[in-house]
Amino acid sequence: MEEKEYFKYYSRFVDSVTSAISKDDELFIGRVHELSQKLNGNFSRLDNAIAGLAGEAGEVADVWKKIKYHNLEYNAETKDLFIKELGDVCWYLFLTALALDVPFEEIINRNIDKLKKRHPHGFSEAYMVEKKGA
Repeated sequence: MEEKEYFKYYSRFVDSVTSAISKDDELFIGRVHELSQKLNGNFSRLDNAIAGLAGEAGEVADVWKKIKYHNLEYNAETKDLFIKELGDVCWYLFLTALALDVPFEEIINRNIDKLKKRHPHGFSEAYMVEKKGA
């Protein structure tokens, strides 16, 4: 298949597996309104928090990438960069909790419960191998 035809084919494929709400502003606006009601008017706050989490996590990863692959020196200055970016991640985590009206302690406690169920006797390589095959 010629390259131009391939990209035409792929474009049609992508469109065919994209939800209607993802392609129609009116449907999207209706969904935002519905979600905003369910979130007690916190749609905008949650949307900002989730976008911020993704962006700031990317900034943490970018610092690490530059240390590993671009020979950025790991020193007090780059450690400080990590701390600053992790602070931003923390800020957006708390904003997410506010938007969901969930105490941050509940998030931590549920994470502890989930990890205790996954690793009742501490970290297990056998568990990880089993999950990798699943």
